[in-house]
Amino acid sequence: MSYHSAIFALFFTAVVSLSYLVSRARRVPLLLAASTLFYLSFAAQNIFVLAGLIIFTYCAGLLIERSKSPRIRKLWLVAGIVTNLGLMATFKYSLDVLGKSFGVVPVGLSFHAFQAIAYTVEVYRGRQAAERSFPVFALYVMFFPQIAAGPIERPQDILPQFHNPGPFRYDSVVAGLQLMLWGMLQKYVVADRLGVVVNGIYDNPAGLSGPVTAIGAVCFSFQIFCDFAGYSNIALGAAQVLGLRLTRNFNAPFHADSMAEYWKRWHITLSSWMRDYVFFPLCGKRPRMLRICACIMIVFLANALWHGLRLNYLVSGLLHGVYRVTELLASRAISRRGWTLNPFWSEPARFARILLVFSLMTFAFIFFRGQDLAQSLRVATRLFSGWAAVLNPAAIVAELRNTGVPFINVLQAPLLIFVIEAIEYLRSGGPLRPRIAALPVWYRWSIYYAVAAVVLLFAVPQAESFIYFAF
Repeated sequence: MSYHSAIFALFFTAVVSLSYLVSRARRVPLLLAASTLFYLSFAAQNIFVLAGLIIFTYCAGLLIERSKSPRIRKLWLVAGIVTNLGLMATFKYSLDVLGKSFGVVPVGLSFHAFQAIAYTVEVYRGRQAAERSFPVFALYVMFFPQIAAGPIERPQDILPQFHNPGPFRYDSVVAGLQLMLWGMLQKYVVADRLGVVVNGIYDNPAGLSGPVTAIGAVCFSFQIFCDFAGYSNIALGAAQVLGLRLTRNFNAPFHADSMAEYWKRWHITLSSWMRDYVFFPLCGKRPRMLRICACIMIVFLANALWHGLRLNYLVSGLLHGVYRVTELLASRAISRRGWTLNPFWSEPARFARILLVFSLMTFAFIFFRGQDLAQSLRVATRLFSGWAAVLNPAAIVAELRNTGVPFINVLQAPLLIFVIEAIEYLRSGGPLRPRIAALPVWYRWSIYYAVAAVVLLFAVPQAESFIYFAF
């Protein structure tokens, strides 16, 4: 069920209308039924896997809370974690490890597993009471706006909202629809059009010069950002229309001037999940620097494994870990020596750091995008050759034509990236939607209609699946 299809528009309109017409007590069963129907539209054969995950985690939470023995409580915690990770590993890694597949990976399985683990851990730590209502807990795991690719919610953030759903508010519905529209533009216009350029370059890396390879790498950075941020914005907007609040998952990550800042802005809910449930427990209370660095590497390798058991994912995770550890050690050394920068150079230095962070992340993304390690290495190798071509633009144009990419897509790429960066820059000055809402009616609605027209007219006809649906 594509988000910009007529079927989804009818489905979503019906769900929103009914959710505000029925009593609050019936809203959870309604949303659970809608979420089940939505999941079945993607992968009906895997509904039993998701049902098993939900039932076991629900029971584990109750048993953790009711157990008096610390040993038994920990036993149920471990059982909940192992079961969720085991389900994820069975489908995601069995073909690579055992040479046998247990079927197509259920849509959003990694997100469901991590959200279920968050619930189990929070109940064990006493930060969240075990959920008594099975329908409410099932909705927590499979709420349809976030069912395929998050964000990964904490139970204390979303469960109270299911128990006490908000009333209809016109301003909230309008703001949610605006966010959904922006997400659709990011995905179906920007990400999918950049994807055409990326596919052409990655599928034909042999003989390409460094500049053309760099074009493909930069386009993929913005493609994956717009693809994933687009999904997150659609999810957040859909929830807001229904009177619910999900956690923001992206905050202008390409404007970060350090690796630490980048990971506070990119896939925020996964980054914070890894921090709270992997990094902090491994580090302990008073870790030495060596242990901190080792834990950072473990976290990024775990992040890579979460995406899949591929060597190129592991190399990407290793690069991220090395970047972060190097930055940590360098900043510590600079701090110890008391080095400071002349205020005159602060802004140029910040801009240089932003470019460096973006360049390093774009290089790491080469290994994320490759179908395997061999393809990733071919692309990465080509990145460092043939830069004399920048003196001959005609040669670069000829190379791009040889990739089979329609030249119109090549011309559109910088314009699309510019639009995304312009919007992100405007948002850096504060929330953009309230500023749009304060504009005169005719101006405000002209913007709404213009964005809707762009989505309808320029969306790629054969829309690609969201990249993170595979995880």
